[in-house]
Amino acid sequence: VLPRSGLTTRVIDYVSIEVSTSRLEPGIYADTLVFTSNGGEAVIPVSFEVVAEESPKILDVFRYTAGNDSFLTSNPQADAEVIRLRRYTKEGIAFRLFPPGTPGTVEFYRWYNPVKKCHYYTYNRNDLQRMDRNYLLEGTIGNIATTRLRKTRELYRWFNPTSRYY
Repeated sequence: VLPRSGLTTRVIDYVSIEVSTSRLEPGIYADTLVFTSNGGEAVIPVSFEVVAEESPKILDVFRYTAGNDSFLTSNPQADAEVIRLRRYTKEGIAFRLFPPGTPGTVEFYRWYNPVKKCHYYTYNRNDLQRMDRNYLLEGTIGNIATTRLRKTRELYRWFNPTSRYY
């Protein structure tokens, strides 16, 4: 509780309460704060709830390659026909994304250019304005965090200026 004591000359003052829940079991906790002054004593009830921390569900994103193209999917069964027709080779799990609707995340889009026969991935739909107009939106493969979430790492995109592939 901050401040622990003090003098006020204003009509309204604020008290900050910080609770470290790291060693507390899930449940409801309650106590009282006692304010004593020359005007008397006030007892204020304070309560909070510790909920079990659920790890966000994650989606495995599989990488398939064909030539210079990397095809990423979180649902190989739904993309089986594309994988077969374009003769992609499975490389394994590339990274993990969050499912749609996860707080703190946005959709991660997959675009395909049939002329270059390559994919482009971004969370920003407006990236298309900077790209070759031949790219077609194939949809989303999951959601990506827009800020650093617990137990996550950055995801980088690399560009090869010689081949002009991402």
